[in-house]
Amino acid sequence: MAPVWLPKAFLVVLLLSGGSHAISDDAWCYNQPRCEPNTWVTLGQCGGNRQSPIDIISGKATHNQSLGAVNLTGYGDHKKLLNIKNTGKTVDIELASGLLLSGHGLSAPYTAKAFHFHWGDGASKPGSEHYINGKRYSMELHIVHTKNNKNISDAAKDPEGIAVLAFFVEGSKNAKGKTAGAWEAFIKNLEKVSVKGKEEELDTTISLLDLLGSTDLARYYRYLGSLTTPGCNEVVIWTIFADPILVPPKWLRPFHLTSMPQILPEDHS
Repeated sequence: MAPVWLPKAFLVVLLLSGGSHAISDDAWCYNQPRCEPNTWVTLGQCGGNRQSPIDIISGKATHNQSLGAVNLTGYGDHKKLLNIKNTGKTVDIELASGLLLSGHGLSAPYTAKAFHFHWGDGASKPGSEHYINGKRYSMELHIVHTKNNKNISDAAKDPEGIAVLAFFVEGSKNAKGKTAGAWEAFIKNLEKVSVKGKEEELDTTISLLDLLGSTDLARYYRYLGSLTTPGCNEVVIWTIFADPILVPPKWLRPFHLTSMPQILPEDHS
C-alpha cells in the first residue's frame, strides 16, 4: 500500500475550549490592508494553536501504518452536484445528500456538504493554501464534510466535527482524457456566476470522482487543524492528497476572470 503520512508536529494537538464563532463577511478579506489575513488573529480562533493552512515538510512526516485509502461512498454519482455560487470570496458548489467519507483515523462517517476552491493569479502567483516542501500549487480544491451529517454550525463546535479532503490542482499540458473533459464541463459553469452573490443550478452530469481523476486515495497527509477563514475554528481533520490533479492550463484561466481576486498571502497561521 502507498504510504500515508502525518506531520510530526500534529501528532499531539492542543485543543481550545472555544466554540463556534460567527464572523461577518465584511470583517475579513484576502487582499485589503484593513482586513487581510495578517489581521485575522483577532477573529474567532484565528490566533489558536492548530491553525491551518500549513507547509507540510515531507521529511518531518511520520508514516502511520494504521491508515489506508479513504473510503468514498457516492462520489461516482453524476447527480450529486447541485448549485454553484459566487460567494464573493470563492466558488462554492452545493452537494446532494449521500456522499460519505469514512476510513481509519475517522471516528464516524462524515457527509459531504459542498466543495470550493482557492486560487491565485495564474502561474506566476499560485494560490493553493497548503504547501508541500515549500511548493505551492496553482489551486486547491476542498471538499467539506461534517461528522454524522451535522449542519456546519453544530459541526464547528466539535474538535473533530469537520473533515476536509484537499486536492492540489495544477495546470499541465499532459492533462487529457476523462479528467480533462470533466473539468471542461464543470468550468463552463463559471461564466454564469461571475458576479458576487450569483447562484445557478450546475449544468453538468459529471461526478466528483470525474473531477478527482486518477488521484491515489492512499497517498495523503493527515493532521488536525482549523478552518482556513475566520472564525478559523479548530475543528478540522485535514486529509491532503500528495498527487495533484492535472488540468489543461486553459481550464484554470476562467477562475482568474471572476470578480473574486484570490491572490492569497503566505500562511496566516
